[in-house]
Amino acid sequence: MLKTTRKPVVKIDAEHEFVINNSKNKAILITELSKDTKLNDIERMDKVIEAALGKEALDYINSLELSVKSTATIINAIMAGISEEDLETIEKEAEKKIKEFRKRQ
Repeated sequence: MLKTTRKPVVKIDAEHEFVINNSKNKAILITELSKDTKLNDIERMDKVIEAALGKEALDYINSLELSVKSTATIINAIMAGISEEDLETIEKEAEKKIKEFRKRQ
């Protein structure tokens, strides 16, 4: 018997929250998008947001004209929802990767 669980949610503001599609197929797609070297960072972020949250969410988030750092926080929340980890863990991992990248430069 399959056990159903609630889908994770990204809350953007008081009036806007979006359900993360954390299905296996979306997780595979998002993983592939995050590795796609043909996309620049901004294109990659938009595609990940659209794949995980949908076009309506992408359009709303883009309308806010958020900073790259704020948008990265949304991406981290998506990744946390997909991997069923807490946001703090994902953000620590992201920061670690950034520091490692800077050391190689």
